[in-house]
Amino acid sequence: MAGLPDEQVDQNEAELEMLRAWYRYDSYVRKKYLAALEKLPAAELTKVRGASYPSVLDIFVHVLDSYRAWFTSRCRGKEWDNDHRLSGRITAIADARREEQEVDAYVLGLVDRMRPEDLLRKIQFPDQGRILVDVQRDILWHMVEEELQHRGELNALLWQAGAEPPITDWLVWKIETGQPGPAIL
Repeated sequence: MAGLPDEQVDQNEAELEMLRAWYRYDSYVRKKYLAALEKLPAAELTKVRGASYPSVLDIFVHVLDSYRAWFTSRCRGKEWDNDHRLSGRITAIADARREEQEVDAYVLGLVDRMRPEDLLRKIQFPDQGRILVDVQRDILWHMVEEELQHRGELNALLWQAGAEPPITDWLVWKIETGQPGPAIL
């Protein structure tokens, strides 16, 4: 990366590898949540629960919408088109699974193709009449947080519905998937 000290280049490379690991982790665990949601009766899946989004299915779909908004629109400097929002249109788990596979392939492919210098790329995007500028690194970390936040919310709502959430922490993921590095339980 031209113009950056070697130490900064090394830090960006290490950070990008950590982000890739987080995105693989979220992808893996997201599929477990889909499997848990598939076990719910349709009435429980779509029951309005007064959470951030009406139902557990809506919360799951919101995460997919967020990925689509950030990675297919805002990172390209475009306003997010609400007409293409999945929330409210996905009412069956099979449709959610299909959308998850599409979003997952796109996002993992994008993150895998990134170079360390891409973390510093400025993103300018319109947001409700304002122009916001950020670096791609912050958007990537924001989406890690976004998914974790809603996963916690899903855990609480699944417990309320009498279902066991598929809680999979980082170390369990490493063991289950054979990821490198120490993970002993």
